[in-house]
Amino acid sequence: MRRLLVLILAETALELVPYELWKHPSVLKHILYKGKKAGESLLDRSYHHAAMLKLKDSERRGRPDIAHFSLLEATSSPLYIRGSMDVYVHTVRDHAIHLGRSVRLPKTYFRFEGLVEKLFKEKKIVTPNNKVLLEMKNQSFKELISEIEPSIIMGLSRIGKKSTFEGVAKELVNYKRPALIVGGFPRGHFSQEISSNFDFIYSGHPLPLEVHVVIARIVYEFEKLVKIS
Repeated sequence: MRRLLVLILAETALELVPYELWKHPSVLKHILYKGKKAGESLLDRSYHHAAMLKLKDSERRGRPDIAHFSLLEATSSPLYIRGSMDVYVHTVRDHAIHLGRSVRLPKTYFRFEGLVEKLFKEKKIVTPNNKVLLEMKNQSFKELISEIEPSIIMGLSRIGKKSTFEGVAKELVNYKRPALIVGGFPRGHFSQEISSNFDFIYSGHPLPLEVHVVIARIVYEFEKLVKIS
């Protein structure tokens, strides 16, 4: 039985600068430097910290670097390269991004930033021969799950049932099309809106590891079990 792992970064801190911050001095300064409109620029705490202070759930937003590191880790793995893993990003503002097969993302953050800003504007990134590399939809997490139709939905969180990455991988390989959900936010836990969709939730390590480290470890353990190298 060929197994296809579905990896989803959920509640990912990836969004454009919201309207209520467009006229804040820190935002105006940054867009002047970039030469773009505020509504076409990624919200980034590195530049917009002062503007974000009164933003709802500000501590979980404005971290596009998390998506960048995490996606580089996922798409550099043999599991993805061999065509045995689908990768999705679901954002804090209910945008769903699907990565096509064999996508090579920019290694530098600034090129990644420009690519994602273009994706928000055009909704698709395609090759000259019309192969879709990235596609974005306005979609709730529940709608995304319904579209994917995974055989099981498993979340990873420090407040989940204690296990190891090897143990979680052994659970995943029992299913033909399991979905693994990891948080694309800097701190805290999944919201009830997201976690209510999970069949199981596990903790793979007692330490609060960075998301890209979690992805690297769980994908490696999964690869060993399905014998992909």
